Amino acid sequence: MTLFQDLQFAIRTLRKNPGFTLAAVLALGLGVGANSAMFSVIDGVLLRPLPFPRPEQVVNIWETNLKRNLPKMSVAPGNYYDWRAQNHVLADLGAYQQSTFNLASNENEPERYIGAVCDRGFFAALDISPALGRVFTDDEDQPGRDSVVVLGNGIWKQRFGADQKIIGQKLILDGRPRTVIGVMPEGFQYPPQATMWAPFALDNPNKVRRDFHRFRVIGRLKSGVTLEQGRAEFETIGASLARQYPEMNQGESIALISMLEDTVGQLRPTLLILLGAVAFVLLIACANVANLLLAKAAGRQREIAIRNSLGAGRARILRQMLTESLLLSITGGLVGLLLAYSAFHGLLSLAPANLPRLNQVALDWRAVGFTLIVSVVTGIVFGFAPAWHASRTDLNSLLKEGSRGGTSRSGLRNALVVAQVSAALILLLGAGLLMRSFYEIAHVDAGFNPEHVMTMRLNPAPIKYKDHPELRVQLADGVLRNVAALPGMKSVAISTDVPLLGNPIFIMRFEGRPPVTVSQAPVANYFSVTPAFFETMGIRLTQGRFFNTRDVQESPLVGIVNQTLVDRYFPGENPIGKRLEIGFAVPPRWREIVGVVADVKVSGLDQNTPVQVYTPFTQPGFVGAFLPAITVLARTAQDPATIGSAMKSAILNVDRSQPIYAVQPMTDIVSQSIAQRRFSLVLLGFFAGAALFLAAVGLYGVMSYVVTQRTAEIGIRMALGARPGQVLLLVQRQGMVLVLIGLAIGLVGGLLLTSLMSSLLFHVAPRDPFTLAAGAATLVVVSLLACYLPARRAARVDPLIALRYE
Repeated sequence: MTLFQDLQFAIRTLRKNPGFTLAAVLALGLGVGANSAMFSVIDGVLLRPLPFPRPEQVVNIWETNLKRNLPKMSVAPGNYYDWRAQNHVLADLGAYQQSTFNLASNENEPERYIGAVCDRGFFAALDISPALGRVFTDDEDQPGRDSVVVLGNGIWKQRFGADQKIIGQKLILDGRPRTVIGVMPEGFQYPPQATMWAPFALDNPNKVRRDFHRFRVIGRLKSGVTLEQGRAEFETIGASLARQYPEMNQGESIALISMLEDTVGQLRPTLLILLGAVAFVLLIACANVANLLLAKAAGRQREIAIRNSLGAGRARILRQMLTESLLLSITGGLVGLLLAYSAFHGLLSLAPANLPRLNQVALDWRAVGFTLIVSVVTGIVFGFAPAWHASRTDLNSLLKEGSRGGTSRSGLRNALVVAQVSAALILLLGAGLLMRSFYEIAHVDAGFNPEHVMTMRLNPAPIKYKDHPELRVQLADGVLRNVAALPGMKSVAISTDVPLLGNPIFIMRFEGRPPVTVSQAPVANYFSVTPAFFETMGIRLTQGRFFNTRDVQESPLVGIVNQTLVDRYFPGENPIGKRLEIGFAVPPRWREIVGVVADVKVSGLDQNTPVQVYTPFTQPGFVGAFLPAITVLARTAQDPATIGSAMKSAILNVDRSQPIYAVQPMTDIVSQSIAQRRFSLVLLGFFAGAALFLAAVGLYGVMSYVVTQRTAEIGIRMALGARPGQVLLLVQRQGMVLVLIGLAIGLVGGLLLTSLMSSLLFHVAPRDPFTLAAGAATLVVVSLLACYLPARRAARVDPLIALRYE
């Protein structure tokens, strides 16, 4: 018989058993589909190379200061230009800074685009050439000569209709004309979401600054140079600069990191744990199918024994059984692909928008190939044992055992059930730990009240507001006045930043303390705010006073600090009246501490609270010369989402040249800050639920088969006086013994594997006893139900019918 005939026979066999076929295909489809969808995410985020030529040579370069707990800092211009001159391991070195561009349009409101300011080395390090035109030269990266811009392919097509004559056209960006000199190739979008690039154009005094860290630096290793060699040279350069400029660079070093690893390294543990979870789901699904195949093979013992006696060898029978198993697994794989395709879009909708490389995730030929390989391997591996047992059947042993068949295969079936229970418990424990951890994070005291607060940002145009602090104050006053006049407003404020969206860090020093250099100075998160900021955000005052309308440019400089600053630098002292300075000025511009507020979570709900300093928006600040974006916050008596449009119109009525963006309630910002944890929890919870369901189905199937095999025995017991309750207990006890063995193995495995989740947990120990007990109890309850149904059927056996059947 040929392989084609084996395939035909397998199709006929499976068609004659639709219930068995459907159960096996759906179980495999669920396991394979979950693996395919998860593989697509891992492939897009972790495995695909970066979209640059020879991406393994591209590195990110950071300054570090471990004494200040700053493992990655943006780079100071003076250090960057020294790196360019002193290194011998990089073929190219470039710098950039994310920025926004306001494009003047025919409408009243300008269009805002995300982009970057950079130098020529940025494009050289990425080895990217424009599709049209050119990138800017070193000569154009000079003040007064920088009126050029390079466009991204997407904006060129969508905004300018892919106009081939775009080169040489002038655009009004941030109130100044820039000439388009190039268009980048399709797909190039670095930094993420960037649509245009313009020169840095730093003047000479700023090029040598080492006190203001603003550059993101990328490089390309020379051919033949390893990452370790690059790190060694940059460590030497860092140590040399620390000796040469101790006031600015003492205690600092340089970190050279592969760009891919730097981008997705923090996600790797989470994604690998999720991959392990779906592998467990597939294992349980395959164990289910293997049990079904064993049960089916037991029902075909007489057929196989007769075929054996007629001359069919063991290899021949083994091939036929494996053909059926492979057909099942490939069909399950096709169903899995359909399930994966259906689940894929749901998976992407659940994924947080800030998940790195999310745009690279796709259910493409790589996922199809992965699914095919998984299907074939599972068909062979988990179909081999049932096929091997079936091929060993012979007529003599079958006749000796009688028409009910033997029970030699029950040990393997029981082992498969134990494995299913163990794997399901491990997943339940992992999901339970993440659930406990997420609960702890969601109930952290953030230090502010996000309910009923709407936020939106705007970038004051440098050409109008830079070096004109009085105009910035007028802009803020007009915005506050217009927004406060809207119905339902309780309070309105302006801040340079808001918690959980990334806050800048600046150096500071205290009056009366021993002198410190810039490199030794402590650091703080810095906010410039209007007086109603604390009321609007719901931040509690613990000492002193809030800002008021008397804290203006002409009045003495004041500041408010958080409790962490007090505990760290004024333990046991009254901080009110003490003076500090943000940044180093000559002579110092001391600020009097007039208030202390509660700690606010600014980097994440699961992160430690850093030192925080607040200054009045109306007073000169350290960041005044750099013209930061500002955030408008409004606390309302209604749903904040309903007043977004009105707020936006009120702000535009003050100055229509300032585009408004990032319009979102504060509750959304909080939600986004824990979105990656929520994503992990939902996925692992789904996989644990699927595992629990499959394990219960597997246990039910085995116990149903046991009841069928022992029908005659049960009939005899009942004929001899056994009560239904005793029979019920007998069958349930047999099933629960398997469950308890699986629980014991699963607990040991869970304790070992959940320790790998430590980095994902918050205020929960990997061996949390409550989670262990809850996971085991859940599995016991579900297993009792799975065993009860076959046991109830056994308890209802009519002894006469059972004995007549025998």
